Formats: sequence, C-alpha cells, structure tokens
Amino acid sequence: MNPIERGLATLCRFIILLGLSLPLYLGIAHGLLDLDQNPVLRSALAGAFLIHVWTRPRAAQWMASVAIGLVASAAYAYMHHGFGNYPGAAPAACASFAGLASLLILAAQSLLGKPAERPEYRKTLWTAAAFPYFSFVMALALNLTSAQHPRVYDLWLYAFDETLKIRPSFLIGHLTANAALLEDAARMAYESLPLVICWLAALERRSPEKFSARVIPLFVTAGLAGVFLYQFLPAVGPAYIFGNKFPESLPALSGVAIQPMLLPRVARNAMPSVHFACALLVWWNTAAFGRVWRALAVAYVAMIFLATMGFGEHYLVDLVVAVPFALALQAGCLKAAWGSTARRRALWGSVVLTAGWIGALRTSLFQGSFVLSWCAVSATVALTLWWKRGLDLCLRGEDIAEIPDHQPGIPVVDPADQIGAVQAHANAR
Repeated sequence: MNPIERGLATLCRFIILLGLSLPLYLGIAHGLLDLDQNPVLRSALAGAFLIHVWTRPRAAQWMASVAIGLVASAAYAYMHHGFGNYPGAAPAACASFAGLASLLILAAQSLLGKPAERPEYRKTLWTAAAFPYFSFVMALALNLTSAQHPRVYDLWLYAFDETLKIRPSFLIGHLTANAALLEDAARMAYESLPLVICWLAALERRSPEKFSARVIPLFVTAGLAGVFLYQFLPAVGPAYIFGNKFPESLPALSGVAIQPMLLPRVARNAMPSVHFACALLVWWNTAAFGRVWRALAVAYVAMIFLATMGFGEHYLVDLVVAVPFALALQAGCLKAAWGSTARRRALWGSVVLTAGWIGALRTSLFQGSFVLSWCAVSATVALTLWWKRGLDLCLRGEDIAEIPDHQPGIPVVDPADQIGAVQAHANAR
C-alpha cells in the first residue's frame, strides 16, 4: 500500500470513528444515556448483544462482551444507586452494557482485525449498531416535536374514540391498571420493541431468503415516516392530557371543548401509533417461520395493543390508522420488483388511507357520528387486510415464477413423446 492509499484508509477510519462518536456525544449532552429514563436505548443495546451472539463469534469475543457488561453494570449501579424500580432492571442493564461492549469489539475487529474478516465484521457492526444509534436520532427528533408544535390536537382524537360508544381508553386502561401481572407483561412488551426488531435482524442475517422485506430499512423507515406524520396532527395521548383522571375519571364528550391545548415538553408521537405499526410488521415478517414463532408474534401484537391503550400513550384511532400505515411500509420496503399491481395497490392505497384519516380527523369530519366512525374503522381494517392478502398471494406467485422450467442435469421429456410411449406400452399388453 502506497502512502496515498494509506493516508486515505486512515482518513476513512477517522470519519467512521467520528460518525460513531457523534451520537454518543449527543446522548451524553442530552441525557439520553441514562438507561433508567431511556428504555428504547436499553432495549436496542441488548439487541446489539443478541445480534453479535447470533453470528456465532469466537468464545473470547462474546465472553469479553459479558465481562465488560458486568463491570460496566456494577459501575452504573454504584453511580445511580441501583438499576431502577422496574421488573428485570438488573438483567436489562447487564444486557445493555454487554451490547455496548459488543459494539466496541465489533468496531475494533472491523478496523484492526484480519483483512479477510473485516467485511463480515463490518456487516455485523452495521446490523448491531443500526438501532442503538437510530434511537438517538429518534429521541432528538421527538424532542423537537414539542418545540415545533406547542399545541396538541388530542381532543379531536378523544372525540373520535368517544363517538364509538365503547370508551376504549377507559376499558383497557382500567383492565391493565387492575391486573398487575398483565401490566408488567404489557410494559415489558412495550419497552422491548427494539430488542424484538434486532431479533428479526439477526434472523435475517442467518436466513435472508425467509424475509420478503429488508428488516433494517423497514423499521428505520417506520420511525422516520412516523416523525414526518406527527407534524400534521401533533398529539401526545390521554395520559398526558387528562393526568390523574386517566383512566378511571375520563370526562364525557359533552363536557369537553374541542380545541388545541398548550402542552410543553412531551413528544408529539401519538398519531399514528408507530409502536403498534412495528408490532404488526414483526408479525407479518415472521410468516416464513414455524407456528410457534407466528403465535408468539400474534401474542406480541396483542400485548402492544394493551400497552399502547392501557398506559394512555395512544387513542384507539391511532392504532386504526397504524394498520394502513404499516402496510404502506411493508409494501414500500419489499425486495420484489415494483412491477406488481398488488404491490402498487397496497402501497398507494394505504398511503391514501393514512393521509385521509389524518385530514379527516384534523377537520372533525367524524365528530358526533357513530355510524360514520364505525364504518370508517371497519372499511379501513377490511381494505388493508384485503390488500395485504393480495400482496402475500403476489409474493408467493413470484416465488413460483422464479423456479426454472428446466434444471441442469434433468432430462426434458416432450409431452407428445410421453403420450406416445404410454400408447405403445398399452398396445404391447
């Protein structure tokens, strides 16, 4: 390697190191590295350790990650006087710091390891680091939403839920608040979403042929698209609007003046529910796995439904709009070609539905109409599932079409010759 090439390689390494260090600096400066206050980062770092172990590294590497994680966890517990009051706090912290150690080891191996092994280490590092670093981006973007939109439109969403006449926020909030085990399970499911996504990414590294969509672009796009849509109908969820009145003492719609509310320092991330959309994407992308995994994915969707509603983070309409939103993401991130009519129908139909819902809610189109509200919900879910079924059938059809008509080494039999041979055999008998 001549001096110019060596200098360029050093410069590239410096740029990579700067890119990896910048989010860490922002995380320290804005307090995002406090694991007690940032369950998303905690879960994403645990997912990084899962991805590292899933690639079957040498024993010395994953053992080093565990050892560094234990030492860092002890230091963190000493500095913060414990790990927190949530269930499983200590194991979660250990897994998070083990994930951070895995990222450091993978970064060192991708820069200083054997030249022949560096590309594979870089692929693993990219996969493992994607969601921890993306969590910084999302946290900063969500913090900006409160500055960009000081007023929220939650009462429009609450009014829609009330027109359904089933009071979903009260029913599900009351259910979770009075069932401790269910509440803990729902909270663990809600906070473990990055870990579940990392598990999917690890499976994709092992068996990419089982996935119709690319996992990392799919979920990164979900987060970015969610932040984009939050700008059009900023809302925070009933727990932040009604405070101690949620869920037991929610006001009747007749006693609420539908108007924007001034609410500082809360992320405007209610409409649509990206959490529920991502849970649906997890379910849809386990279709190629066994029944047990698919059943677990369905159970995970159910727990996310309970968590988003039971903790007052979302209204029911947020979850309804999340269904076409999720299908638009799935159709847009498929590996298949764009020529499919089913794919275009699913993508653009879901985009129109999502945008239509936001516009209709913003203009109070459904206010006071029980029939119109239920028809809109039913039509949205039915249309989305119909488009999803057509997309699945199209993908299976493409898989069949890709099988070659003739495989090398297998003789081709002409149908006419085969019929003639059968007739000759019958005449001989």
